Amino acid sequence: MLIITRRKGQRIVIGHDIEIMISDISRSGVKIGIVAPASTAILRGEVRDAVESANREALESSFVEPAADADLISDAVHSPGELDSRVG
Repeated sequence: MLIITRRKGQRIVIGHDIEIMISDISRSGVKIGIVAPASTAILRGEVRDAVESANREALESSFVEPAADADLISDAVHSPGELDSRVG
């Protein structure tokens, strides 16, 4: 991790196409401006963490009850003999 000190109006350049500028400094925080290509996703860390956590929970919950899905599938699938007896 690189830690540097910047003052209002100073910039940090990352690569050739990302620029971070210190817009304002106050007691409650620092405002920064970010210039980056539209194809670069820019998220606050806590938002990214929440999305990753929700994705993990969704993935885990999709494997919790496979037996319930199996019951639905078995009710929907019938042998040809059963289907013929229901129709006729």
